This record gives sequence, C-alpha cells and structure tokens, in this order.
Amino acid sequence: MRRVIIFVAALLLAFTSFAQMRTAYFMDGSYFRNDMNPALIPSRGYIVLPVLSGTGLGLNNNFLSVDNFIYNRDGQTVTALDSRVSTSDFIDKLPQNSHLNLNADIRLLAVGFSTKKAFWNFGANLRVNADVATDRTLFYALKNIGNGTYDLSTVGVDASAYAELYFGACIPVTEWLNVGAKAKGLVGIVNLNGQLADSYFSVTRSEVAANISGTLRASGIVVNPNYPIGEQVDLEQMIGEPLENGINSGGAALDFGAEARLLGDRLRVSVGVTDLGFISWSAKSSAAASVNYDLKYRGYNFNTGELDMTSEGNITTATPAGYTRRLNTTLNVGVEYNILNDRIAFGLLSHTEFRQLYTSSELTASVNFRLAKLFSATFSHTFCGRNRPGVLGFALNLHPPGANLFFGFDYLDTSYVLAGKFVAPKYQKSFNFYTGLGFNLGKSFVVKRQHLP
Repeated sequence: MRRVIIFVAALLLAFTSFAQMRTAYFMDGSYFRNDMNPALIPSRGYIVLPVLSGTGLGLNNNFLSVDNFIYNRDGQTVTALDSRVSTSDFIDKLPQNSHLNLNADIRLLAVGFSTKKAFWNFGANLRVNADVATDRTLFYALKNIGNGTYDLSTVGVDASAYAELYFGACIPVTEWLNVGAKAKGLVGIVNLNGQLADSYFSVTRSEVAANISGTLRASGIVVNPNYPIGEQVDLEQMIGEPLENGINSGGAALDFGAEARLLGDRLRVSVGVTDLGFISWSAKSSAAASVNYDLKYRGYNFNTGELDMTSEGNITTATPAGYTRRLNTTLNVGVEYNILNDRIAFGLLSHTEFRQLYTSSELTASVNFRLAKLFSATFSHTFCGRNRPGVLGFALNLHPPGANLFFGFDYLDTSYVLAGKFVAPKYQKSFNFYTGLGFNLGKSFVVKRQHLP
C-alpha cells in the first residue's frame, strides 16, 4: 500500500492542478473557459507549462457544512449528535442522497494559437476523479446510535486516474456562430470501484457490530498481475510495483460545443459537452475480489489498556476480467448579456456532471467586468446544490501581452460562526481555489461581428 501512496503523492507534487471553474466561464481572458466549452476562444493565444501552470484545490459535496452539523442549544454550541438536537432537525437538512467528489486536471502542457480562420489548441493533462456516495441511512444511524440495525448497502466508491492527449479547434461557421471540438486519446493509469452489499452495523448495550460485505474491482499500473486466483489474500498481495505489467488500458473522448452571438453581439448563448468518452481497462492489469468482514467492539479495558475489539473476515480474489468505464461527462449551458460596449456582462451558467455514482447540477449567476483589455474580474453565486445565499465566487484575470495571471475561487462563505475557539464558514459545503501563471502568444482569432442578427 505504501508503494501506491508514494506513487500517487509523487504525481500530485510533480505538477499543479485545477478542475473546471464555473466562475471563469464568461471571462474572455481566461484559458480555463476553453476547457468547459471548446467553442469559447480566449482573448489571446497561450502556452502553459508544468509547475507555473496553476495551483488548485477542490473538494465538492452536498452535505458537509457547519450549519448541518453544529447547532446552538440553550446558549451552547453542540453537535448534531447531542440529545437536544432532534432527529428531524438533523436529518431533514441533509439531502436524500449524499455525495463527495474530488476533481483535478494536472496540466503537463497546453498551447493555444490562432490562424486566419481558426483557433487551435493542443496539450496533455493528467486527470484524477474520485467519488463517494451514500444516502441518509448512515447519518440516521449515527444520530440514533444504540437503537437498531442499519443498512450500509448504499455506500459506493469510484476513483480513477488517466492521462490525456488532446487536439482541438474552434472555427467561426458564420459571423454569429462558433463551433469547437477537441479529440482526446486516453491512457488508463488507475481505476478503483467498490460497492457494499448486504452490509450493516448495529448497536446494543454490550457491543457495536458491523458486517462489511461487497465487491472490489481495480485496474491499472499498480495492480499485481500475478496475484493468486480464488484465494484469501491481504490487500497488499494485489498491489505490485508501478508499471510492472506495463500500460495496457486506453480509450478516447470528445469535447464539443457552440456559441451563438445574437442581438448585435449583446446576447451570447453557448453549449458545451466535455469528456464524452470511455476507457477500456485491460484484463492483463485488472483485479477482482469479494470482501467480507465482521467487526465487533465491546469497549475499552482500563485494566489492560487495550480495546476489546475483534475482526474476522477475508478478501477472496476472483478471475480478473477486462471492463469498460465511461468518463465523467459534463454539460455546460451558458447565457450571457453584455452592456456598455461589452464592458459589463451578466451570465447564467448551468453545470451538470454525469458521474459514475450520481448526477449533480448547479446554476451559477455572475457579473463580469471587462474594464480594460488587460484586466477582467467576475463575481458569482451558485444557487443549486443546496447552496445558501452568501456563498460567493470571485475571479481576477490580468492578461497583458506577455503573461496571464489568474486567481479565483468558486465558493467562499460570507457567513461565519464561532465553534469553540475556531471560526468556521457556516453554509459552505465545497471549496474550489485556483491560481496560476501562463504566457500569452499574440492575439486569438477575432470574429467579424458586424451585421449580426
């Protein structure tokens, strides 16, 4: 297991990362908007190199916030598990299906440039996606611990890492319509997915007991190709040295989009689909197993200083088989209205992710300021995703002829609470932060905008 941790840590430290940023969608100077819709052309060409490309930290979910788990009762700050917080007060604030995900695009290289008839771009990225999903049962069990047996079968985990090489173009079809596309070749690095089945935990006065049963499937460059089949093994027996079995998994994907400019270029409507594709994970680098563990905890023995806890179970391997997994596909739909000769724009972005374990949607409204050709700024708010008013986004982009400096975040809570000695955001559930430096290459393709419908 240490070999896998070291390998993944080395990848994440070697490069810097960022995922799709909603707040940057309507910023003309931002490189990032082309990642969300290949029909959107940055104001200048660019070259992005490792290390300098950008730094990102992103964690998204729909249930973790201070407001959901910290309460004020009788002038005291208490957790949701306190007896003074009713079950309905706690559970009713949570979504029926809870999810948590991590996305990162680790840029290895990105280049964009214009010719007389099109804007072209190519590059290489390392992509990382991880998801955990469950329903309210787990939280209901935590709140009512000691009062029954609870089903855990809804818990699922899916994670993958892969490299992509892409080549894209944006072409003006008419004076008022752009279309764009990116073709991607994919190399599978790691995939892991697991699902609990017939799993539960129960609490009595004498013990806490749990059964963890389910299936586990993995593929990639860290899977041991020689693990024993049909035997009970330790997890480390299924893990080998990175690249011991070579690279055997690959796939393809497509991004495509369009932007229409109407009402004399005051109204712009755009649609973009990204990561419509798949990876076929080879049987040569795959592993499969069933997991079954019984856990029992009976307390702490103060005489011996030991926990009274037992566990019995096994991981039983199965014959590996190749499989195909679709990518996490994203749909972006934007509507933008410009005033004051394009100096200020009001934008509305619908962002939907079709992930492996669930589908999530957000609606982001923004005000975009283009006060000069060298400077732009955006303020945004995301309404959906159980997001409260006051959780804002902000981005600042400086793009003079030689360089492009970007800073921004999608979610920042303006409401804070005091929890003991700590100050914490009250409603914020997600945190996406981005900063980066790129180098500009001339100007991008300028679309003729006269005689627009």
